[in-house]
Amino acid sequence: MAEAWLKALFRNHYRRATLSIPNIERREIGMLTMENVVLRHKSFPSIDELRRACISEPPLGLYYSVAYYERPDERDMEAKGWQGADLVFDIDGDHLDTESCRGMQLLNLKCLDDAREEALKLLDALRNELALNGEPVYSGHRGFHVHVRSKEVMDLTSAERRRLVDFLTARNLDLAKLETRVGKRTVKLYQEEPVGSLLRIFRGLHDGNYFIKIDEVVTTDVHRLIRAPGSLNNKTGFITLPLSQSDLERDAEYILNKAIAFTRGEVYVKLKERVGEVLGVRIDREQTVLPLYLAIYLYLQGKAEILDVEGGRRRG
Repeated sequence: MAEAWLKALFRNHYRRATLSIPNIERREIGMLTMENVVLRHKSFPSIDELRRACISEPPLGLYYSVAYYERPDERDMEAKGWQGADLVFDIDGDHLDTESCRGMQLLNLKCLDDAREEALKLLDALRNELALNGEPVYSGHRGFHVHVRSKEVMDLTSAERRRLVDFLTARNLDLAKLETRVGKRTVKLYQEEPVGSLLRIFRGLHDGNYFIKIDEVVTTDVHRLIRAPGSLNNKTGFITLPLSQSDLERDAEYILNKAIAFTRGEVYVKLKERVGEVLGVRIDREQTVLPLYLAIYLYLQGKAEILDVEGGRRRG
């Protein structure tokens, strides 16, 4: 069972949190309880009702469906009445083959910056190559989500979403037949001189940097649950944070600082193993006082035991 102190902190967050779930009444809501039990097929008529539920029994993780349903609380997926789905992309730092991300265990700012650059690349391709506007969100852990909610993507099937993934990642590339569909539109990309999408892909053929690296399963799954913006990430305690374009153009440290939910207080902890430097803080002692947000992060990562939740004093 989760510690009472963690439950109290999460409850306080949801008392003041700004949760962002458009058309919540048509979404399936999922929760990860403090006991690590996954609850699905829940439905709420409003954000206020969801907030009250999160205050009553604060979840360790909070999710909502990318899909819209007639009956989102039905347990039988066929009986839900699928009405379409947002187009969602997930960029995760531990999937990037960069020097900073390769073999990463604990979050580091350099890897988060690599994921941020990938998200910017994706937003640019969506806007300039497909005429789609994406809304970036920091996941609260190692990466970023991008949501597209325009009507023309709502009815895309899994197969059509797979074609979009193939286009963005340049899989099965046939330069003589390079085109993709967005709703009822066909976007043709082949030209004599490489420009726009074709220029990005040609460059990618040389060094790979222009192929966008996304978690393909997330994009193609039309029933996927995604973290709710404004909720706390169960692996870090950081906020799943909606971002503007200008936010995303700042560095990772700026974004992470905005995502810290618990900015005050210190906690006495005992490390279960050596961790070295974590998010810019050097930790050399087995037992030490840490900022509350960092102690929560290491606790949720299974790296630390909390000795005193009242402050920097050891009990007894």
